[in-house]
Amino acid sequence: MGNNKFDFGYLYNDSFNEKEFIKAVLKYIKDDSSPSYIFDEMKMGKVSRINVPLILTGGTSEIEYSRLIGYDTIETTTKYRTSPDGNTKRSTYSRTITNWKKDSGIISGTSSSGYFDNKYKIYDEYITNHVMDKNNIRRLNDDELDKYNLDDEIINYLKNDILNKVFKENITYPGNHIKNETYSGTTELFDTTLTIISLYSVEITIKDKSITFIASTNGDIEIKMFGEYPLDNYEETFKFTKEITSKRKEATKKPRALAKYTILSTIILFILLLVLGISLNILALTIISIVILILGLIITIKFSLDIKKISKPYYNQIREYNINNVKNKQKIKEEGYQNYLNNNL
Repeated sequence: MGNNKFDFGYLYNDSFNEKEFIKAVLKYIKDDSSPSYIFDEMKMGKVSRINVPLILTGGTSEIEYSRLIGYDTIETTTKYRTSPDGNTKRSTYSRTITNWKKDSGIISGTSSSGYFDNKYKIYDEYITNHVMDKNNIRRLNDDELDKYNLDDEIINYLKNDILNKVFKENITYPGNHIKNETYSGTTELFDTTLTIISLYSVEITIKDKSITFIASTNGDIEIKMFGEYPLDNYEETFKFTKEITSKRKEATKKPRALAKYTILSTIILFILLLVLGISLNILALTIISIVILILGLIITIKFSLDIKKISKPYYNQIREYNINNVKNKQKIKEEGYQNYLNNNL
């Protein structure tokens, strides 16, 4: 290939048009966890078409490297020490010694690389997943291909990337340690291909939020969202829940108070037993303690069951309200969706 020329170029054909893209975005919003009022308040910008030049290439590298390889050996030393009473004590010490040897050589191999401009990095994963369909693609002619420049900076990036891959894929690491490793080499590129990935992009604004939706024009309409929806309006829900909770608290006030008094009375009786225990025998004290514990437990369980029974209708009200509220919000969103379609498309 020439120094700044592509060997081949391809363009994916569109599988859908701009109007179909907008419809898919609106349906995505409707089915997603968006606020119920979104279609009444959102503003949609103009659809943009983004052509992402994706460069794919192969390359062969020849690399010279040098380094130091460390080989560990264990050195053992034995010392003897004689004490004043004539006894000899033996002590053994071990240490690791690393012997370094120079190592150099040549590695050659083939690998591949890809590149697209940093401004498209936000679409990285999406682009990668939409360049596999070879059935909906046409080859660019020379005039079309000449509109795209393969500059020296891109060439150097591709060559360095392939060189590093070839080294990492083929180098071996003998011994126990490596240090002062350096390598350099040359890379020859081949089959450098330009593939144009086209995306539809549109931005909506709602309250203080901006959200971008994209889809590759090749293949099925798979929407990708960048951003976050504003929160739905939960003021009524909070107000209703607070009101029902307050009513439940008032309705269970008496059994809750009696349960507290039961626990307090049990504690007081235990303290009295401790004080009076001096004048009572151990058996009597044990029997009385067990009776008090059982009575306190029974009474507390009874009040707990009463509280649960009284609370159940209030909990059911909150649950039913939440279910109906979700249905109502979805109904509002469905109506907003249909109105938006009818008035804008």
